[in-house]
Amino acid sequence: MSRSHTDPRGSAEVAASVPGAVASMALVPPIDPSPRPRRSQQLVADLLEMIQQDVVRPGTRLPTEAELSERFGVSRTVVREAIAQLRSDGIVRSSQGRGTFVLAAPGERRLALAEADVTDLPGTLALLEFRVAVEVEAAALAARRRTGPQLGAIERALHSFGAAGDAPGAAVDADFAFHLRVARASGNPHFAAILDSLGTGALVIPKERLRSGSDAHRHALEEHTAVHAAIAAGDPLAASAAMRTHLANSASRLLAG
Repeated sequence: MSRSHTDPRGSAEVAASVPGAVASMALVPPIDPSPRPRRSQQLVADLLEMIQQDVVRPGTRLPTEAELSERFGVSRTVVREAIAQLRSDGIVRSSQGRGTFVLAAPGERRLALAEADVTDLPGTLALLEFRVAVEVEAAALAARRRTGPQLGAIERALHSFGAAGDAPGAAVDADFAFHLRVARASGNPHFAAILDSLGTGALVIPKERLRSGSDAHRHALEEHTAVHAAIAAGDPLAASAAMRTHLANSASRLLAG
């Protein structure tokens, strides 16, 4: 019976001594233990650096896909892969027809919402339902706890919304600012944190509802005014009812539109 044994010579020496050995063995390149990152991973790192350095700040849009492709010298496919990674990490959110918005700098905690929540009708209605659960109670607490400066901030946001009828984009920002200031006036930081985590008004308030001279803008202004009046009067029941009515009417207008 033959007994297997290990040849004490090195593998290269053995190969050289065996007739017909593969001469190209020496040409096989060694495995790189630290391969270069994929282009999309490098682009993610570059974009995160831009956000950390406030080149692109939370609440603002990222450059377009074409602009990023040209700036970093990568294909649009690479850009899409990088954006998808940032979106899954909760750093950005893409909104159809509006672009990709920065939600938070790396390391900040933000409420993660499904992308559908801001891009289609059922998702937007679901988001309004969620906001009812938060903002009705926030309005009631604001009526009990608001300070003079906080009431003034709500009033200024109300006036800004009323004056923005000729600029739908400004109306969206003023609308969102009004709701955020009510949440801050609740005295409970969690209400404001939840609203603020949504990013920007452009992501949750359809601009089409607030076109100049539209009935939607006029009705929304009347409803905001009712919320403000109840908070100013220190009436929690009236404030919660006014906020519930406003958000319910917003959903009805969205469906009608």
